[in-house]
Amino acid sequence: MYRDLREFLDKLEKLGDLVKVKKTIEDGHEIFSIIWELNNIKGPAVLFEKVKGFDIPVVGNIFGTVDRFALACGFPQGRPVKEYRDLFRERLKKEHWAKPKKVDKGPCKEVILKGEEIDLTRFPILQWHPMDGGKYITMPIVITKDQKFGVNASFYRMMIHDKRTTGIMCNIFQDIGIHLGRAIKEGRDYLECAVAIGADPSIYEAAATKLPIYDNELCFAASFRGGQPIDVVKCETVDLEVPAHAEIVLEGRISVKERRAEGPFGEWTGYFEEQMMLPIFEVQCITHRKDPLYLMTTEGHYANDDGIMRMISQITTFTDSALKNITGCVDAWIPQSARNYITVVAIKKRYPGWGKVAIYQAFALPFIASSSNCVIVVDDDIDPSDMDQVLWAVATRVDPSQDIIVTPPIGGYPLNPAASHRLFEFNTTRCTDISICSRWGIDATIKMEGEGNRSRPPVITVRPMREMWEKVKRNWKEYGFK
Repeated sequence: MYRDLREFLDKLEKLGDLVKVKKTIEDGHEIFSIIWELNNIKGPAVLFEKVKGFDIPVVGNIFGTVDRFALACGFPQGRPVKEYRDLFRERLKKEHWAKPKKVDKGPCKEVILKGEEIDLTRFPILQWHPMDGGKYITMPIVITKDQKFGVNASFYRMMIHDKRTTGIMCNIFQDIGIHLGRAIKEGRDYLECAVAIGADPSIYEAAATKLPIYDNELCFAASFRGGQPIDVVKCETVDLEVPAHAEIVLEGRISVKERRAEGPFGEWTGYFEEQMMLPIFEVQCITHRKDPLYLMTTEGHYANDDGIMRMISQITTFTDSALKNITGCVDAWIPQSARNYITVVAIKKRYPGWGKVAIYQAFALPFIASSSNCVIVVDDDIDPSDMDQVLWAVATRVDPSQDIIVTPPIGGYPLNPAASHRLFEFNTTRCTDISICSRWGIDATIKMEGEGNRSRPPVITVRPMREMWEKVKRNWKEYGFK
């Protein structure tokens, strides 16, 4: 359990997994390039002590390896991703959750800035890549509240427009977009919002997880702290509570009327997404520690902070959903290299056509309906987390004309590089960008009688010869193998 970001960094330093860079860094482009190489080599977390033009250190790559992800969750290190998936699933049980604990004060209130003192340019919020459309906050925990659905805490990119305003990613496929849509429908002028930057790593793990809309991520964060609640303090200018030990907090309002162009931005998809018309977040107050750290991440690399957290947390919730809603499902997976746009489901097939039934059931799952472009269904002899096995099944068990389903174009999450086009919708009930893209399902199961005329050859395996297989395992060392 870590009280705040600093305790986590101390732990990483003791483990030799944090490098403090004393050389003066010129700009965000230099930071981006350094972290990209650290992602390539599965390198350490990094603290840039001196960034030109600022007296606030920049911290990055804190979740950039699976082992650091595990450490942040309180899991043992050095285990396979599939085991972390199962440990994470255990944390989804609400018996491990706890409501945040309200406290009167916290380090995030050591400095309070209002009125003319508000100036986002005081912080090292930089343009991280020369092709980005501006300077971006990339590790914000954005907190909003709705009377019906409760509190949401998650990540949404924020581009700096000026000293007091930013854009904020907000669409109907995200909880914040639903909150804003309800504010529009109710005739309100704004949605109150608070943004915490640099907090206890358990909060980041929770915020990266796709929970049902009624669930509070700040409650879920306690599951990574042995059930100990997150300390929260009341904001100065909005009716919200924020992590008391955060480094920096921005308080303000998201306009339901004003939108401004932002982007392009190098996103987690691996592409620079085109400009978007996003709502304006107007900062009314900034609070921070006396000597704050600025936490950031870079996007685009599949093994960045966001990629590691997204991979495990979303594999977990997708697996949970698939096991509950797809008949005969025994396992499920989201390959990291496909950036969430391919999902794999393994089923125990019992009758002809079951593979295609599973595809249609998968299309109805929320994650696939909004985000995934492709569903691959395999038999239970295939490990869905092993793409070599999955590709073997696709290559040897699929007749394209018979076993691939293509849907008509469907609306989905806007940052879909494969989409044929994007629509912007703004009316009295909602405002969102959506992408239009077909979905395809691949039935990579072994076909039974009734699914074509060809008899299927048996799979080569040692498993049916159980007695000999057990004998070989018992005698393995005697053969001279290690």
